Amino acid sequence: MTALPPDEPAGIAPAPDAWARRSTLGMGLGALASKGLGFAREVVLARFFGTGPVADAYRSALTFTLSPAHLLSTHAVQTCFIPLYTRLRTENRPRATALYQGLLLVFLAVGLLLAVALYAGAGALARVLLPGFDPERRELTAAMLRIMAPGVPAYIYCTLLASLGAGQRDYALPTIRPGLQNLGLLLMIAIAVGARRPVLAAWGFTLTYLVLSAGGTWLLHARGLLPKQWQLIRSEVASLARTYWRPLRPLLLLSVLVQGNILVERLLASLVGGGTIAAMDYARFILESTHALLLMPLGLVSLARFAGLGERELRETADRVLGLMMLLLVPVSAFLAFSGGPLIQALYQRGAFDQLSQAMTQRAMLGLGAGLWAVSASYFLRSVLHARMDNGTVLRGETIAVALNVAFVLLTYRRLGILALGLGPSLGALGSLAFYFVRLRFRAPRAPGRLLLLLAGVPFHAVLVAAIRSRLTGTWPAAVAQLLLAGTFWAIWIGAWRPLRAAAREGWRRGNRGTDR
Repeated sequence: MTALPPDEPAGIAPAPDAWARRSTLGMGLGALASKGLGFAREVVLARFFGTGPVADAYRSALTFTLSPAHLLSTHAVQTCFIPLYTRLRTENRPRATALYQGLLLVFLAVGLLLAVALYAGAGALARVLLPGFDPERRELTAAMLRIMAPGVPAYIYCTLLASLGAGQRDYALPTIRPGLQNLGLLLMIAIAVGARRPVLAAWGFTLTYLVLSAGGTWLLHARGLLPKQWQLIRSEVASLARTYWRPLRPLLLLSVLVQGNILVERLLASLVGGGTIAAMDYARFILESTHALLLMPLGLVSLARFAGLGERELRETADRVLGLMMLLLVPVSAFLAFSGGPLIQALYQRGAFDQLSQAMTQRAMLGLGAGLWAVSASYFLRSVLHARMDNGTVLRGETIAVALNVAFVLLTYRRLGILALGLGPSLGALGSLAFYFVRLRFRAPRAPGRLLLLLAGVPFHAVLVAAIRSRLTGTWPAAVAQLLLAGTFWAIWIGAWRPLRAAAREGWRRGNRGTDR
């Protein structure tokens, strides 16, 4: 018997589409609150630390803390555990509980080992992985990493708790967790600024996840979602391990690949010059916020929703959704790439965020923004493939993305600098997207056709922006003017092509039907 969504009266199961819309809406609102707090965090960082040593060290320490934690939490827990736990729960609830309890023991043990290793090896990691850093940046990175290391087991535990709730169609913890994380980081950054001790900012990660561990345990217990009895027995361990290992094996390789790519990017960024890591992350926050608000809730819900579709229905649904996504994301990508300067200036340029910080962040935004649509589309198809447990295809697609990214950056970073670090991920996402298109065998390719029409409009958008840029004055007026220009141009461009007009009408009709229901 499938668990009901939270707060649903017993005996009244909602239609799958209604549940999916409600889940997506709830997670979208949670993502909106989280990004609001995240924006405040970024503004405070920019105001007081700019792209200086503190900003570089803080972001590097966070990367070294989260990369090994994500080896377990991102794919091994969220992507593999949720669909497997959901399936087992409908077949044999004690066995599903045993799976959770076994993972809890293993992952907490590994998390403790990671914490010890990060604490003991903080200085060596900073020297090896950040060779371009000056001594001040390296020492501050190591000091912050030692503070963040004890938070790794708590982070992994919170991820497992959130996935346990999601496996029972309760998205409360996944919804509130990002916002509370950003709130904790923001508070400790403010305290570090007030005390004039930048290293205190690192406590935001550790203290937040210790509090979230206690609060998440209480929340799931209060909702009756935590197991009340110990179900893991010795005779079941080998069978559960085999059941989990088969889909997990390619996901572990994928996690190693993705996290290794992040570390290589940090290494190359340190060689480009001081401030590059911070500037990349200021630009990436704007683009990832757009991606998260539009697509991340859809990606998590699709783990349950797409698992039950037949092959033909899967292709048709994915094709339709992608066509609608491109209608929105290509214009947004063009706006962020070509009009990033006024936007960055309006959001960040104050205090320690000077003209050099502005110029570096704008070049990073140009490279990352050019491929936002490809990153988001690839993410969506990857979520669909995960839901179908086709993790081997995802591994091959992401291998293509990482290979293209790293090869391009290695070949061009000396000439292009920070722009190469932005263009590399965009190129990699385009490669993985093409691979997923081929693997999913779109036979009624509405999405690729619409995409080509939209991409044809990007050069015209760029020409218009270049024509009016010199005539704009002021920070917010320039940003608003370019936003209005982008909206007007893309409304005309979409209206001029029949397939794009049809896609817009389809999206409008579906949105109205969802609202009416």
